[in-house]
Amino acid sequence: MKNIGIAGTQGNLSTRAAVECLFMLVTIVMTLTSCEHQPLPGKGPITGKIIAAYGGRERLARIMSVAAEGRITALIRRDEGTYKRAMRRNGKLFVDIIYTRSTERRILNGSKGYRGTGGQLEEVFGPRYLAMVYQYDELNLPYGFLDNGFTVSELRSDILNGAHVRVLKCTDRTGNDMEVFVSEEDYRIVKCIGTFPMGSHSTSLSSEFSDFRTVDGVLFPFRIVNYAGGDRIAEIVITRYLVNPTIDESLFTP
Repeated sequence: MKNIGIAGTQGNLSTRAAVECLFMLVTIVMTLTSCEHQPLPGKGPITGKIIAAYGGRERLARIMSVAAEGRITALIRRDEGTYKRAMRRNGKLFVDIIYTRSTERRILNGSKGYRGTGGQLEEVFGPRYLAMVYQYDELNLPYGFLDNGFTVSELRSDILNGAHVRVLKCTDRTGNDMEVFVSEEDYRIVKCIGTFPMGSHSTSLSSEFSDFRTVDGVLFPFRIVNYAGGDRIAEIVITRYLVNPTIDESLFTP
C-alpha cells in the first residue's frame, strides 16, 4: 500500500508539474504577443494623451481647416521669403512661397497634386506627389487620430535632441507610412519622418517641430525645420495661425 501510495503521489506530482509547465508556456506566449507592435485605435492610451496635450477631443473635433503664414529660410538655395499655407481636412493643401528670387506653389487636391514656379503649374506623380501627401499627413496630426484617419503602431522608445520620445508608425487610409516622434514628457509631436520610393531607391522627408503656443485653445508649433534625406533644407517660422478660416475651393484648383 505504501508503494502504491508513493506511486500515486509521484503520478500526481508529474501531472501537476506538467500543468504548471503548460501554464508557464501559455503565459510566456501571451506576454510575447502583447509586446508585439499591435495597431492602436484612435482612442488608444498614447493617442488619447496626444489629443489631450493639443487641446482635447472637443476642441480638436471642431477643426475643419487651418491656415498659417510666416517666413521661410531656404538653406540650400540661400534665399528667404514669405510662407503661406491653407489646409482643409478633406485631403486638400495649398502652399505658396515667395522668395526674393523665385516663387513656389504646391497644391494637393485629394488624389491629384500640382507644383510649379513662376505661376506655371503642372501635375506631379510618384515621389513629388507623395511628398505632398506626406506634408498633408504631418499637418493632419493630431486631428487624424480623432476619426481613425491613421492606423497607429508603437515602434520603440528613443532619444531625440537629448529628450526621451516614443516613436509611432502612423499609416493613413491609402497606405502611406510615417514615423511620428512623441515627447514622453508632454506628449507633443516633435518630429515626423516620411519615407517613400524614388526609382530603385527610397528617400525621406522629415520635419521637427518646436516653439509650441496655444491658438484658440489648440496647440500649434511656431517653428518647423525641414529635412530631405537627413539634410537640413529649410526653416519656417510661423507668425500667425487661423483656425477654421473660410477657404475658397478655387484655391485647390490649378
